[in-house]
Amino acid sequence: MESNRKKVLLVDDDRAIRTMYRDLFEKNGFSVHTEESAIGALEILASGEAFDVVVTDIMMAKMDGWELLDTIRGMLKLSDTELPVVVISAFESDTLEVKAYSHGANASFIKGKDPLTKLLRLVRIQTGLERSKYSD
Repeated sequence: MESNRKKVLLVDDDRAIRTMYRDLFEKNGFSVHTEESAIGALEILASGEAFDVVVTDIMMAKMDGWELLDTIRGMLKLSDTELPVVVISAFESDTLEVKAYSHGANASFIKGKDPLTKLLRLVRIQTGLERSKYSD
C-alpha cells in the first residue's frame, strides 16, 4: 500500500540523474517525489508535505544543496532526526563528508564513484529500514 512506503524527496537539476535515482528508489519500495531545484524542494517542504528523507544534489543553479540543507535545518527547523538529508555530489573531495556534516547532512554520496547500491543503502539506513554496521 502506498501510504506504508517511505517517502523520498529527490532534488537534482539533471533530469537523467533524477530519473535514474527515482527508478532505483521506486524499484526498492520507496515513494519518490522529484524536484529539479532547491527552491521547488523548499516550497514542497514548507507546504507541510512530510518526507522520510531528502536526497539532494549539491551543485544546482540559483540555490545549491548547501543552501537547501541550511534552510531545512535553520528556517524550517527540521533536525537531522526529523528529516534526514543525504547530499550527493559529482565532485570527489576529501572534505565533502566533513562539509556535509557541518551543514547538518546525515550522509554523503559521490556520483559516478560510489556504487548506486551505496546510495540505496544510505537511504535505507536514514529511513530506518536498515541498520548501519556501526549501530549498537
